[in-house]
Amino acid sequence: MSVDGWAATRQAWLGLFPLAVLLRCFLHGWLNIRSRGKLHAAFAALSEKVWHAYQAAGRRPFSQRLRRLREWARGQGLTAWLLERVEKLCGRSREYALAYGHPGGHRTSNMLDRLMRSMSRYFEGCQHLHGSPEAGALHCRAWALLHNFRPWHPATTRANEGWRCPAERLNQHRYHDGWLQNLLVSASLGGYRH
Repeated sequence: MSVDGWAATRQAWLGLFPLAVLLRCFLHGWLNIRSRGKLHAAFAALSEKVWHAYQAAGRRPFSQRLRRLREWARGQGLTAWLLERVEKLCGRSREYALAYGHPGGHRTSNMLDRLMRSMSRYFEGCQHLHGSPEAGALHCRAWALLHNFRPWHPATTRANEGWRCPAERLNQHRYHDGWLQNLLVSASLGGYRH
């Protein structure tokens, strides 16, 4: 992830939700290292040390482990590019450690990434948001409805106490056994605006 992208995203979120606490994704810092570093001889040890730091129980041990990682990396003969990425990861220690002050916050964005990947594929297939703003809004609503109401795989259903889609799990209610009927009833607002 580029710093410019993070800065712009951060400004947008804080503009919308000034009281929000934004946590930087540790996984993206790691993926940046892994992208070209996996061919280096010290990659296995580097990988172990990065995730050892991530698994620290608190802010102080986390920061200490990142300092040790930086010291270790400087003595390993890493390529200039790889060392720069490790330094960048370790230099963001304060940003990553902010998550320890918010125990319910996610330290990685992989759940969001999975959701965004699905959304991106949908919009790619629909020629993005070509057309009027109204058509774009309908596309967004269609994707959200499909994402929230189409049935999960049976194994996922079992793992979610029998709820068959995100909407059922959230509402703890199923209007109809047919997923399409469930969607139509749930999305109709039942005359709410009339």
